[in-house]
Parts: sequence; structure tokens; C-alpha cells
Amino acid sequence: MQHRILTALMGLLVCMTASAVQTYYDTSKGSVHQLFKKGSGKYILRYAHKFSDTLYVPRGCEVYFKGGRLAGPVVFDETTLSGKVNLKGSHIGGRVKNDTFNASWLCAKDGVTDDAPSINEIIAVCGNIFFPRGIYRLVSPYKREKFHIGIARDNVSLSGEKGTVLLTEEQLGIVCVFSKLNDIPNSVKNISLKGITFRTKNDGSVFLEWTHAIQTKGVNGFTIENCTIEDFWGDGICLNHYGDNPQTGERARNQNVRIENNTIIGGKLHNNRNGISVINGQNVLIQGNTIRNTSSNKMPGAIDVEPNNSAYTIENIRIIGNTIEGSRGRCGAIEICMVNGGPGYNISVEDNYISNSNRGIYVCLRTEDTSDHLVIRNNHVAADTPPYKFVGNGKSKNWVISGNTFERRTDERIPGDLQIENLQVR
Repeated sequence: MQHRILTALMGLLVCMTASAVQTYYDTSKGSVHQLFKKGSGKYILRYAHKFSDTLYVPRGCEVYFKGGRLAGPVVFDETTLSGKVNLKGSHIGGRVKNDTFNASWLCAKDGVTDDAPSINEIIAVCGNIFFPRGIYRLVSPYKREKFHIGIARDNVSLSGEKGTVLLTEEQLGIVCVFSKLNDIPNSVKNISLKGITFRTKNDGSVFLEWTHAIQTKGVNGFTIENCTIEDFWGDGICLNHYGDNPQTGERARNQNVRIENNTIIGGKLHNNRNGISVINGQNVLIQGNTIRNTSSNKMPGAIDVEPNNSAYTIENIRIIGNTIEGSRGRCGAIEICMVNGGPGYNISVEDNYISNSNRGIYVCLRTEDTSDHLVIRNNHVAADTPPYKFVGNGKSKNWVISGNTFERRTDERIPGDLQIENLQVR
């Protein structure tokens, strides 16, 4: 008897729990706005709904697409999207509860339609965005900026499967991660880009030094890995700044950055600046990247570490195990340049392979005590490339130059005007 009573109570509890979540079905006629006024619950969409007035989804609802579609302005409120989600033709806002937003739910990815506004809307409603293979054409700028996609919030991840291309034919950058001015403690945090091809159609008609494919202006925790960056205008990747100077001070800083296993291709015209620039960075790892055909002969080179003045932080920079080919930069495939009072501490250049370039490694030091603890070790520069050059007249300390293979013989030496305390050459 007790067992039967308990079973009956459990069944009643299940029925009560099930009935607590109301399920609502759309019809081929009638207003979708009226449908979503029924309260919280599960909404099953079987038909295409086009509308011009903003549709507000009740908080915490699930919207299940059973062949249906929403095409119009939609504001979510911790909404769960499920089924064959189809939002093409919509403008979205608010927040979704899904762990990941599939970009094809909203983007056309046909190489023709402008997907830039849709991508920016997705970033605002969900932190993790997955891009199925396809060509996502970018035309519109982010607000009034000089780039297409803006990331100004924490915990955003853009990842793509093989064949995912973000393409621009405009004279604009592709992605910018940026924090507020004068707020280094609250920098944008935890941003990642993975497995995406970023492609710019640089036809060589103009030179746009400051139009970078991917740039950061104050991020704490930034990862870009297994991506391809092609035919960019300025830099492929730039750890940038806000025009800081000794008077304004440092107003944003890039911290804890990993740039790993990417392919960066500047194009046959060499009509760009650098492959990777570190103008402002602390705890930066640049490892395992392949960088080809970069840099106008008026620009530095494939990897450039160059703070412009004493307002910037350059500290703990590791350039490890990269392959560089075809750098036409006037300085070197890897340049460490400390001029105009720009500081830089704890910089390691190790296990890199350089070929077919105007020069291998270039170090310029023109102010005192601005590049202490520099390590250049176990690099290999091929016979088709002049190996190194050291210039300047500053003072520094604790340099280690050891284990490098320079296939081409050179008469270059560290000049006497460079005064290095505790220099170890092996």
C-alpha cells in the first residue's frame, strides 16, 4: 500500500512539473507578437514570421525552431534557442542562454551578403560564436570605426571550422579588441580567436600602414591560434595603443597574450607593414607561427617589437620557434627596436628559422637601460639572408647571444657605442 501511494505521489509530482512549463505553437496566421505575450515557456515555431516591430521574447523562454523562422528585430532575455534555428533577416539584441551561438543561424556566409552587422550583434548576445565553413563577407564598419568587428566585452571566443573565411574588400581592419581609455585594471578580458581565416583583398593600389587585420587596444588574456591571416594592409596582428605619450601616460595595456601556430601571409606585393607588431605588451608569447611575404621595404619586418615612447609597457616578450620567409622589411625579419625612450625588458628570441629576407635579426638601442635582459639563442638564419645587425648608442645589461646558426658570413659586430654590461656571447 505504501509503495502504491508513493508511486502515485511521484507521478503527480512529475505531472505537476511537466505542466509548469507551458508549450505554445505558432500558426500560419496571426501576429507572432501576440504569441510571445503568452508568458514564459517553450515556443515552437513551424512557420516563417516576418515583422517590422520589435519582438520581445519573455525572460527565460525556449524558442524551438521546427522549420520556422523569425525575420525582424528581436530582443532576447536569457533565451534558449534550439532546433533548426533560423534568424536570417533579423536584427538581434539582448542575451541568449546558449553556451555557443552558431553564426549560420543569422549570417548568410555566402560571400556576397554583408555579414559584419550580424557578427557584431551575435557578439553582443552570446560570448562563444562558432563559424561553420563559408565566406563571411564584411562590408560595414563597426559603428564609425575603421574596422568591421568590435569586441569590447569580456569572455568572447570566435572559432571556426576548416574553410571559415572572414573576407573584406574594404580598406578597413577586420577585428579590434578594445578597452576603455584610462582603465587598465578593468581591461577587456579573455578573448580568443581560433581556426579562422582572415582575408583582406589588398590589391596594392594604396599603402595603409595603420589598417591592421587584427588589433588589440587593452586586453588582458588574448589568444589567437591556428588562424590564417592573408593580404592584410598594415599589420597582420598588432598589439596596439591609444596614441599614448609621456604626457598622457599609458592608457591601455595588452597583457597575457598568446599568438601561436598561425599562418600570416602578406602577399606577393609586400604592400603591408609587419606580420606581428608588439607596440604595447606584457607577458606575450609569439610561438610556432609561419610568416611569409610580409613588409614593404620601408617597414621594419615580419615581427617587430617597438614601443614608441616611455608611456608603453614592453615586458616578458618571447618569440619562440617561428618560421619566417620572404620578409622585405628594411630592418630585419625579427626587429627589437628601443628608441625614443621606449622601454623593453626580458625579451627572448629563440629557435626561429629565417630565410629569403633582407636581414635576419635587427636590434636597435638608442636610449639607456631600455632593453635589459635580452636573449638571442638557437636561431637559424639561412645563407640567402644577412644574419644580423646591432645599431645604436645606448646602455643596457644582461644580454645572452648563444647557439645561433648564421649560414652567411658577415663582418657585422656589436658597435662600441652600444655599452652592454654582462654581455655573454657563445
